[in-house]
Amino acid sequence: MRDDSRPSPDALLRALQKAEAADKKGKLSIFFGMAAGSGKTYAMLEAAQNRLKDGVDVIIGVVETHGRTETEALLRGLPSIPKRKIHYRGAELDEFDIDAVLLRHPSLILVDELAHTNAPGSRHAKRWQDVLELLDAGIDVYTTLNVQHIESRKESVEAVTGVTIRETVPDSILERAAQIELVDITPADLLKRLNEGKVYTGDMATQAAENFFKEDRLSALREIALRLTAEKVENDLQTLLTLRGMASGWKSTERLMVAVSHSPYSEGLIRATRRLAYALEAPWIAVYVDTGANLSADDKSQLSKNLGLVKELGGETVLTAGPDIADTLRRIAEQRNVTQVIFGRPVRRWFRDLMGGGTPLDRLVSESGRFDVLILRQDKFGEGPRRRFSWPAPESGFLSYWYILWLIGAVSLLNYFLDPIIGYRATGFIFLLSILIISLFVSLGPILFAAILSSFIWDFFFIPPVGTFAIRAPEDAFMGFVYFVVAVVTGTLTHRIRKRENLLRQREERTTTLYEIVKAIAATGNMESFIDVTTNQLSSALNGKCGVYLSDSQGALTQVKTTNSLGGLTDHEMAVAKYVFEKMKPGGWSTDTLPSADSLYLPLVGTADIVGVLVFNPKSKTKLLPEEMEFLLMVTRQLAIGVEREILNEKSRQAHQLQESERLHQTILDSISHEIRTPLTTIIGASSALQDREIADNIETRDELTEEIIDASGRLNLVVENLLDTSRLGSGMLKLKLEWCDPKDLLSVTLEILKKLLESYGIKVSSAEELPLIYVDFHLMEQVLSNLIRNAAIATPAGKEITIDVKAVGESLEITILDSGPGIPEDAMKDVFKRFYRVVGTPAGGMGLGLWLAKNIVELHGGKISVQNRSTGGAAFTVSLPLKPQPEIPSEEEHGTIR
Repeated sequence: MRDDSRPSPDALLRALQKAEAADKKGKLSIFFGMAAGSGKTYAMLEAAQNRLKDGVDVIIGVVETHGRTETEALLRGLPSIPKRKIHYRGAELDEFDIDAVLLRHPSLILVDELAHTNAPGSRHAKRWQDVLELLDAGIDVYTTLNVQHIESRKESVEAVTGVTIRETVPDSILERAAQIELVDITPADLLKRLNEGKVYTGDMATQAAENFFKEDRLSALREIALRLTAEKVENDLQTLLTLRGMASGWKSTERLMVAVSHSPYSEGLIRATRRLAYALEAPWIAVYVDTGANLSADDKSQLSKNLGLVKELGGETVLTAGPDIADTLRRIAEQRNVTQVIFGRPVRRWFRDLMGGGTPLDRLVSESGRFDVLILRQDKFGEGPRRRFSWPAPESGFLSYWYILWLIGAVSLLNYFLDPIIGYRATGFIFLLSILIISLFVSLGPILFAAILSSFIWDFFFIPPVGTFAIRAPEDAFMGFVYFVVAVVTGTLTHRIRKRENLLRQREERTTTLYEIVKAIAATGNMESFIDVTTNQLSSALNGKCGVYLSDSQGALTQVKTTNSLGGLTDHEMAVAKYVFEKMKPGGWSTDTLPSADSLYLPLVGTADIVGVLVFNPKSKTKLLPEEMEFLLMVTRQLAIGVEREILNEKSRQAHQLQESERLHQTILDSISHEIRTPLTTIIGASSALQDREIADNIETRDELTEEIIDASGRLNLVVENLLDTSRLGSGMLKLKLEWCDPKDLLSVTLEILKKLLESYGIKVSSAEELPLIYVDFHLMEQVLSNLIRNAAIATPAGKEITIDVKAVGESLEITILDSGPGIPEDAMKDVFKRFYRVVGTPAGGMGLGLWLAKNIVELHGGKISVQNRSTGGAAFTVSLPLKPQPEIPSEEEHGTIR
């Protein structure tokens, strides 16, 4: 059975996330009032003095007393941060120094006038953005705010007061506040304070009394402030009840969607939707549908402003493209389970509505089966922004009209010669065909121009009576009218099809760009390679240059070299990049944070941490369109995940190498302890025995012990030499000392060194009478053969034969050592040349370095080594060395020497 008293899981999750975020960051307290002079700053200072008495570290960031004596008295005893000097247009301005506050990092700071606009050149455009940074740094903030500066109440205040509000604060700031203290005062008391000069002085007081400070207006502002405070308290109560496992008496399942465009009236729609969503405790989204229409610079700016307002008010923006606004909105509403769609009543234009089958609102209402449509009239937002008439950005230039003029002239000339043959009525079809062809290449304006021009020419030059616009026959007049309508309609429909095709092509290009980037990130294991692909694709798609800066182990940003290099950053630009990296928030050009920068900086935030910064430097300083910014952010997320993946892979490889190194380290220690201990034990034992006088006087016994010491020393020397060669190979320090050698001499020297070891075996050497000389390092090649022959002796039972075959094969000299042992297991064939590998079951002795060293030394000479099992039993190791052009043999008189 369902328990309706329990809170919904979504509401509980939102409440927990909000509480968790509040615990990690500083707490915001807002002293809220209906107007200037209500006592907000005074109340804030009183509260700060009480906190100072409690031992809290309180400082003043910004406090504006406006010359009020009683307010200035409360500043005593409160330390302050000096303001920062900013030079702007020849004037010196004092601004809040956020860097000094972050360095000082107090427990509590006072920041007056939250809605203040910072001077150009400041880090943030608005003071409330400074406050958010302080809160993110874990600093508690006291601030003041008037009701007219709340973004969602802007229109209501403007309608009440008739004053345009320039500075606003997003509603999300109120939601972030841990406490809102309403500083309430009656309108009569506030007017009294104004008359006493405690609000404004001089002309400002007179101007305020004549405009803003009217009792009826102040009463309305007071009501708005009280209502807003009550809504905030109610919202906080619902969150508290949810956290305690209790649900309110009613539940909201509403989800709101507002349709926005480049119209200034969209601002009112957005604010109205925010107020309704806040009252219903419902999520809301704003949808913009790009129909492919060319927007003027003013329209683009207004669209960016509208979508920016959505983000400020805490809404979600959805950007999509489609030729049919109503159908697109319906599709998104159904996909997102929207219950209410807020729509502004559009201005009716008969031609557009006729061609489009009605207004988008009419068609949306007729298709709204799963949601309600709430229609807001434009005058609901008060006077609002007066939309200035502006021509839309032309889709075709003047040349298009010029070409059409010549084309219609050419068609008219053709019809002039065809008129006596096919008649004037048939020439109309030729004109109509030209209109259809024209509509395939130009926009709507030139199409309408061609339709009108061709109608006049056909009427004036072809329809009787010729040379006048009068038409004698009624059927000709009707035919002329039908021609014009058909030309306009078919041309318009063809243009609409082309526009839809262009939208699909643009979407396909954007999708293709994103696909190429994602494919490069997913398929390329080289981080520099997919970063290069990403920056090239972005540079091409957005008409600019891109660069990527990644952080190193010390946290410093280093540029990744790409083919389309961005170039180095200036100190100022690098400071912006570092700030974006530290704060993990976008900044620079086209944003409200450090907007004076030349480039846009986006943090590369992966699933776990930030990995770097993407830099985009535009060729044109026109602000990015919302869909372009959304596309850029999408690519940034994919790139961050790809870079983070490669960093994690590199860490995994390093961890694996470390683990392998530790394993090899242990293997070396185990092998060395055995290989060194055994000969050392022999040497110590034999040496101790020789100290005995009786044993030392026994010549036979003494010779045996001496031989044991020599053999053990040889084994110990071999271990040390192998270890040294292994170290030199690993560090790249092993250098070849090449010289011409006779293979027979090389083999003879090796066998002589191993004479004692090979006494128990039959050694058979097979070689041609004449062998070519080889150009090798004699000592290292002797070590290779020594290791191979030692391995053969270990594998071969005593008394059996070891065969050594030397022959020239093509351009190589092959030396093959064949033993008579059990051979090598098939599953061990691929591992025998690995470092520290020993075949299971082989006799004790050796560290598994001999074959590895032999392989590496042979490969340093440009040769190769291989192994295979013999059909008669045993293994055959073959060393193949390349033959060089043979040197001239010096005569005996020259006393030359060749080994």
